[in-house]
Amino acid sequence: LSRQGSREDVSGNASPAVLSRPGSRENDLAGRPVAKVNASYLCGHENATTAVHLTIAVETELGDRIIATGSIPAMGNWDPRSGVELTTVPGQYPVWNANFMAPSGSSAVEYKYVIVRDDGEYVWETSIDNRMFTAEGAVLHLDDGHFNVESVKLLNKEFASVDRLRAIKSKKIEKIEAFEAAKPGASDSIFVVTERLPLTVSKNAATGKLSFEWLSFAADSTGQPDDGSEVVKVVRSASRHAGYVVENLRELRAQCRVIFIGGLGVDVPREQQDAVAEELWGTMQCVPVFLEPEVRADYEDFCHSVLKPVFHFVHPTTREMQRAFSSEDRWHQYVSVNREYVKPVLQHFNDDGFFFNTPFPSSEIFRAIPKRKEALRSLLNADMICFHCFSYARHFLSCCSGLLGLEHRPAKCGMISLNFNGHHVGVRACHVGIDAETIVRRLQEPNVLQQKHVWAGKLRELDKHVVLVGYDDMEPMSGITLKLRAFRAMLRLFPEYRESAVLMQVAIPLHDARGNLAFPDYVNEVQELVDDMNLTYPGSVVIMKQKMSFTDRVALFSNADILVNCAVRHGLSLVPFEFVLARLAGSDAVADEAPDIDASPTAAHSRPATRDDLSPKQNKMGTLILSEFTACSHVIPGALRTNPWREEECARVFIKSLRQPAHEREHWQQQQLAWCRHNTVFRWAVNILTDMKMERATLLENGEDVARTSCVRVGLVKSSYKEMSSNILQAHLVNAAYNSAKTRLLLLDLDLLTPPKGGIGGNVQEDKPSFGDDLSSNWTEFLANLNQLVKEPGNMVFLLSSDSLQGVLELLKPFKSIEKLGLAAEDGYYYKWPGSPVDRWDQRQQVKAQWKEVCSLLMHTYKERTTGSWVDEDQVASITWYYGDSNLEFGQIQAKELLSQLKETLEHMPVEVVLGKCFVRVRHQGVTKGSLVSHIIQHHSSRGGADFVLCLGDDSMDEDMFNVVRDYQHGAQYVKDKTGTQQQVKVFTCTVGRQPAGPAQYCLYTLEDVTSLVGGLSLVAKKKTEECNDVGLV
Repeated sequence: LSRQGSREDVSGNASPAVLSRPGSRENDLAGRPVAKVNASYLCGHENATTAVHLTIAVETELGDRIIATGSIPAMGNWDPRSGVELTTVPGQYPVWNANFMAPSGSSAVEYKYVIVRDDGEYVWETSIDNRMFTAEGAVLHLDDGHFNVESVKLLNKEFASVDRLRAIKSKKIEKIEAFEAAKPGASDSIFVVTERLPLTVSKNAATGKLSFEWLSFAADSTGQPDDGSEVVKVVRSASRHAGYVVENLRELRAQCRVIFIGGLGVDVPREQQDAVAEELWGTMQCVPVFLEPEVRADYEDFCHSVLKPVFHFVHPTTREMQRAFSSEDRWHQYVSVNREYVKPVLQHFNDDGFFFNTPFPSSEIFRAIPKRKEALRSLLNADMICFHCFSYARHFLSCCSGLLGLEHRPAKCGMISLNFNGHHVGVRACHVGIDAETIVRRLQEPNVLQQKHVWAGKLRELDKHVVLVGYDDMEPMSGITLKLRAFRAMLRLFPEYRESAVLMQVAIPLHDARGNLAFPDYVNEVQELVDDMNLTYPGSVVIMKQKMSFTDRVALFSNADILVNCAVRHGLSLVPFEFVLARLAGSDAVADEAPDIDASPTAAHSRPATRDDLSPKQNKMGTLILSEFTACSHVIPGALRTNPWREEECARVFIKSLRQPAHEREHWQQQQLAWCRHNTVFRWAVNILTDMKMERATLLENGEDVARTSCVRVGLVKSSYKEMSSNILQAHLVNAAYNSAKTRLLLLDLDLLTPPKGGIGGNVQEDKPSFGDDLSSNWTEFLANLNQLVKEPGNMVFLLSSDSLQGVLELLKPFKSIEKLGLAAEDGYYYKWPGSPVDRWDQRQQVKAQWKEVCSLLMHTYKERTTGSWVDEDQVASITWYYGDSNLEFGQIQAKELLSQLKETLEHMPVEVVLGKCFVRVRHQGVTKGSLVSHIIQHHSSRGGADFVLCLGDDSMDEDMFNVVRDYQHGAQYVKDKTGTQQQVKVFTCTVGRQPAGPAQYCLYTLEDVTSLVGGLSLVAKKKTEECNDVGLV
């Protein structure tokens, strides 16, 4: 009754040859590469078991059976005869199922499915790797998809045991522990430097004494005090949102020391300043910055009338920008005020991070600032720069690329790294949150609930059950007029809302530093538009021109259906987060749950819930409509984004929100509440400070001496980062080695001393170095020092260049001792030994340049595509495409594409294709500075060698030169001078303008550093010459 090869054949006499077709690879059990049987399963140990349920879809023929076989006895040890047979029923076919018990353990089980044909043929899964599972727990369900089709892998096959899993887990734990260790601790001190301290200042009218209070404690103070003291209005030049964020950093005082530094916004008499400073330090740990009234007023005017519009994407079209910088008086005053803010921290500050509270404009707008490069360089003195959203960070990186020629790359922990004069700057985007815990707690206060009912009564009196609310400063950037026009379009297009909808607009008047109303024309425009709308649609707009207390504000928000923000550009606004949390006002859901929401079908599709629909413990389900030009619109989930300039489209978004089904409102409201509760201002602060500490560790790894780093100064120009790296080339060490040496070899890259032929990646040339200009004082000084060095007995000085022979001679025309120099042109294709006449040049090899025609064709094609690029075909052994005077970002894209195309085309030709600083070059094999330096060192070594070698270069093209010098250092520890005395070899390889990388040991940052170094050696040489002369005279 049983078939041979079937499970019913239990005689055990069937051989593998009987089970499979001869010559059939898929049925050859002995030859198949399968996993080894785990020895633990063969020992007969008693183990816990797991119930395994198999499910797979297989198309079969009549009489076929499905077997699962694998690497454990329960699955037949890869013998289908002892495997697990699956079954199916007509209602489930082609899905097959089986249950079996597998021993629980940590080792991965490998298995496959086999179709057993009616004639005994075995069809294996050959197109996929072995399936895997780990038997853990009481029950394991395996849905394996389709037969012979790869499904999601549960484990990697390399996981033969839990040891590797444990190792990976251990590494993760180490990373977590390192992250936790980087969090602020008790030993940390944090200096928070802000334009305005988060304080309110009150002045007693009788005594003139000033009193101070944190902003949050005075948030509900709207009337005059009862004690006779006068509330001094703080000029609202600083964002109220920024003040809120800064104040909430006080929460970090539970973990570390937090010190606030900033202005008070009021005039403090000189005789009271010491007492005020002492009081603020003793009671609040604040350090006030005192400014003269006119200086403070001019400073704030400059910030708000000149800088703020540009940073909010307003391109200057008047002479205000030009006048602000033409005499430079206002700019210099701005810089001097920034110095006053810096003074309190100069002696204590090492790690510096800068958070941009405003947007950062595109490069085309930022270029309009006359001091744009000074501002960028000042910002780049920080260790880390943060923005609210990545689009602002992208604009900043684009400005650094286009104006300063800086490149950026991804870094650890989601950072972007910039290299500025060898200093690594971390850039990241992280939006600030809100103090959700405090706000939720305050929402349950009796006065909030009382005011909530007051606002509900006011809205009933207006007979409006659809409430849109806006809360903005009265300034053009807030887009109040755009919001009003969009609301008017909604009433015009959807007349059913004319009687039921109202826009409650809070517009807070702003004042300048002198107390005058800011933007009076805009204030009048808003009022005229409101009057016109109320004339057309009576009662449609209610405008309130005052700042609301927290209680009043959240009470209004809790009664509103929609919060509308139509800002033209906004860096930071916390109002949407407050509106989300206001849903919890008076709700039972205070701790971890969402508020009670009426999601009854009757209210789901017709209109939002009204005040009459809600019980005292229920709130309206509010939605957010945010301008796409605000940073918060990119982070908070479920907010409807709109372009406020398209008023009809904006109006339709209003309607879409009002008609949103209740279940969608409820879903997004819960998502928004969860986001606000998770992304708190405290979490934001801890993450920022943790990133700063991790960035500091990265700087240390890169060799930067952070202990000598100064603090960030916005507007304060600092040209370079001198002495901030532990790898900086110390002049006294070089001078001492030079002085003790007998034979010296100086290899200087001439290209680093001259402006690059192809530009440096910026289109604007107003402050590019002109070091190689024969009229430059630096160049004249360098040549004079060089002249002293070539006179020193035992010196061999080589200048190496990528320029043509004619270009090198033209550059060195003012140098009188040129015959004493060793020179190299075209990366060493032409070279001249020291002492040879100027017209005596040697060649390293003969070059057949048939390949140049192909290169020229390709490069000229890219020249036509890339404005500002050009092709240098004047050199014998190379051809170069330069793009430094084009748009750097576009040029880099084109360069990478050209590089790839040239490598593919010239693959079998004797050439090298290299990517340099703003150029792509094709050169003949062996024509490099490194090969020439190797020849020079061999020549020098045959005459005893050099015991002092100084090699300076500036980019990756010089690394082969550094490699040769390093090999010489390793191979020649000592050399003998003419007297037979052993001299220790001392070698200094140094990059200029960047941190040392690869074979280079040291670094310098500027051309001035190079001049200073060569000048120091010149003085040593001059002193030695004078001493020799004195000895000769004696």
